[in-house]
Amino acid sequence: MIIIPERIATGERFVVLENKAVLVQDGVIRKIGEPADLLRDCPEEPVVKADGCTLIPGMIDLHTHLGWGEDPALMGKDCSVSLRALYAGKKMEQTLRNGVTTIRDASSGDGLGVALNEAAARGWIKSPRVFPCLVGICMTGGHGAAASVYHAIQEVDGIDDIRKAIRLNKKNGASWIKLLTSEGYRGDELSEEEICFAAKEAHRLGMKIEVHAGYGSSIESCLAAGVDSIEHGTHLTEEQGQIMIEKNITWVPTIYVFNHEYDRMTEEGVPQREKDDPKSVYNYLAECVECYPENIVPLHRMGVRIATGTDTDCTGYKGASPVATECEYLVKCGLRPLEALECATRNGADLLGIGDHVGLVAEGYTADLVLVQGDVSKDISVLHNVRAVYQSGNEVYSAL
Repeated sequence: MIIIPERIATGERFVVLENKAVLVQDGVIRKIGEPADLLRDCPEEPVVKADGCTLIPGMIDLHTHLGWGEDPALMGKDCSVSLRALYAGKKMEQTLRNGVTTIRDASSGDGLGVALNEAAARGWIKSPRVFPCLVGICMTGGHGAAASVYHAIQEVDGIDDIRKAIRLNKKNGASWIKLLTSEGYRGDELSEEEICFAAKEAHRLGMKIEVHAGYGSSIESCLAAGVDSIEHGTHLTEEQGQIMIEKNITWVPTIYVFNHEYDRMTEEGVPQREKDDPKSVYNYLAECVECYPENIVPLHRMGVRIATGTDTDCTGYKGASPVATECEYLVKCGLRPLEALECATRNGADLLGIGDHVGLVAEGYTADLVLVQGDVSKDISVLHNVRAVYQSGNEVYSAL
């Protein structure tokens, strides 16, 4: 297959190739060159001509929750595992249509992440490749405990509980461990000793660890532990950012979810007593929404690796995996469009450990490719205008 877009945004910061074509064979980008040369040398290849389009790498969502839905039928104890799995499969097909070809499932129940990978490998469904955390880990009564209704959270106390939870996830096919350590309006939860042990045990067993850490001392504990990614991290400081650079820790800010929930609460109306309570959810969200424009650019400029995650399906968002919207928020916070695109492609692949063959439009890389209408280097919103999606060279969606 030869794809001829108007331009290629490779996923590498500020690299745009004009009037080039891409040769895809056996699921791999074999050559990037002049359209006339590729057409002459490979006359038998099918041609995809995409006038006015930008070719980009498949996008990556590092913070999803499979099987957590806004449909009330999925919110209760009576929802069957089968129904939730069907719902998740539908969402994964929608996610691909949005141009997201890889996700990290930041905790879900009933082995959904592993099952989706297996179903996709058998050709039963179309799904992004999934890096599953499986069951998230929090302290008894801690943040996320309510998700036990989805079988998506295990409550633990102490080193022995944490050891058992990590090993059980490993046994069931997890490639990542998800730890929930704090919530901004509730304070620290898991102790630094517990967090450090969790990171050490996950790494010993060959897994990486992502940690929900909202602010202050909880972030300090995660940095001391040497986790692999900080999720949310709304109150990250430049001093903490320097430690992240030194320890190769990625920041997944999930700007979308805080803005989405803040806007929803504002539109629905907030009781005055909640506005007056400095520790209310509403005021916590308001504070987070204000923080991001202040710290995204300074931390990015100093070299902190930022990558995209959306925290769906934890909200009433009706679509699937709004990475394009997360990129818009990154631009609103001060990044340039191609910097935001790098966060959604190359940076996520590097965190997942697949950056040597996924996350760029480059020769020798897996052909996870998306055609969007317009020039993404000038207007990040064109990421919503998906015209075609290819995963490992296979067309999974086309509106050309």
